Amino acid sequence: MRRTMLSSLAIALAALSGCGGGGTPTLPPDTIVIGKLADIENWNPYLADSAFAEDVLTLLYPTLAIEQPDYTDHPPSFEPWLASSWETSEDGLSLTFHIDPRACWSDGVPVTAEDVLYTWKVQHDPAVGWPGVEDKANITGIEAPDDHTIVFRFARRDPYAMMDVNDSPIVPAHAWRTIPFEDWERTDWTAHALSAGPFVLERHVPQQEIDLVRNEAYWIPGRPAVSNVVWRIVPDQNALLTQLLGHRLDFLEAVPPREAGRVEADPALRLIVFPDRAYAYIGWNLRRPLFADRNVRTALTLAIDRDAILRSARAGYGRPGVGPVLSTMWAFDRSLEPLPYDPERARKLLAAAGWRDTDGDGVLDRDGVPFAFDLMTNAGNDTRRDIVVLVQADLARIGIEVRPRLLEWGVMTGKLEAGEFDAVVGAWRESTRIDLGPVWHSARPGEPTYNWVGYANPEVDRLIEQVEALSDFGRQLPLLHEIQRLIVADQPYTFLYESDRVAALSRRVRGADVNAASPYFNLDRWSLAGTGE
Repeated sequence: MRRTMLSSLAIALAALSGCGGGGTPTLPPDTIVIGKLADIENWNPYLADSAFAEDVLTLLYPTLAIEQPDYTDHPPSFEPWLASSWETSEDGLSLTFHIDPRACWSDGVPVTAEDVLYTWKVQHDPAVGWPGVEDKANITGIEAPDDHTIVFRFARRDPYAMMDVNDSPIVPAHAWRTIPFEDWERTDWTAHALSAGPFVLERHVPQQEIDLVRNEAYWIPGRPAVSNVVWRIVPDQNALLTQLLGHRLDFLEAVPPREAGRVEADPALRLIVFPDRAYAYIGWNLRRPLFADRNVRTALTLAIDRDAILRSARAGYGRPGVGPVLSTMWAFDRSLEPLPYDPERARKLLAAAGWRDTDGDGVLDRDGVPFAFDLMTNAGNDTRRDIVVLVQADLARIGIEVRPRLLEWGVMTGKLEAGEFDAVVGAWRESTRIDLGPVWHSARPGEPTYNWVGYANPEVDRLIEQVEALSDFGRQLPLLHEIQRLIVADQPYTFLYESDRVAALSRRVRGADVNAASPYFNLDRWSLAGTGE
């Protein structure tokens, strides 16, 4: 669904054979050292499922094109990578890619259309079980007229056809086809880690270090600019920050927002702040009578000091949430503004809906039922725990009792999927594809849904279906704006805040473009001052 629930899951990794042991080797002077909390879980991009793994593995297994981080002003554009060019048919039902004849794997074997055909099989084989296969639903098939041409066919015109094709990496058919798909889960992929990207895997000591070295077979001249990139795995945020401030790291992609001032004060470091593609929310279970009235839901939002939550959760790095499309995206309706913090108006709306403190106990009630509910989130996430406490205090001031419930991640997601909850603090990380159906369309029989709150607005459903049928971004835009206005009016979520990413980069690093597409977006162009860049 190109959308993932943010979580604090810990990944238990087994030691991988043939990749470790011995002392840490001496690294060349032109080595970039990066700090990271958690390790990569698999060196096969179709078995790994973390954002970090995706970012690293794309340095080995590239896509046909590179999606650009220009989604603020318009739908994202693409630049050549494995494919040197491409064209869309006049009817919009096929895309033809021309693979760069210079492209080759790190063992010297050329990248050809056979690799793309094999990757298509990987994506669709049930033994692999790749969850992203649903994004290929509009692709009816692919064919290879010759070794360097690949044609994708589509069931209907879709403005996101390029994204559908391009959002998955190409893997080496000649090296991997001898491994049955049924054996993939128990295969040590470090032994098969070829590369057609700028780097190759040199060394991986699980839970300690990843070392990528320059791919000498990389076909783009002059890249990468450094010989090594090393990730040091340090599963403690304070220890990572200590290494950064001790100048033992060149890059830290996630600085705790409250520590940003310490980074800014260090003349050897540069603080980088940019909008993330994530927003935090409170989801109200509309199946519960307490939350059935949209005026009551609006009152709940008005009564929550979201600026205070942003200051507490993100040290102010972000902006109040507005609606279901991020305010930094091209399709955001810029006529919308965040609801203000207005507890007095909230009290009036609740009184108009019949909620009054009739027994003097400090809690609003209606027909003998107190306004009290459980607010659920995942245990172990300190930020969300703090949000729950702040919301509890804010709503207590207007006579609403909030009971915090901190649950283990698996238990919480089970309750979400079953609809067995009152309200939840969560977050979504959004794709650059504007796809409102999975969260905001009423649940469709037989289809997966993230509409856990049970939101159902027939007009929103109709407009989402109309958007899905359109093949032109320009015609989609006014409908997307109308959908946003309807959802904001209904307030099925209290949109808490959109977060900024806070990163730190050594000033000796040159040429880095750190952005929300990937912290390593142009890592092959990074260089180090004083090392002959």
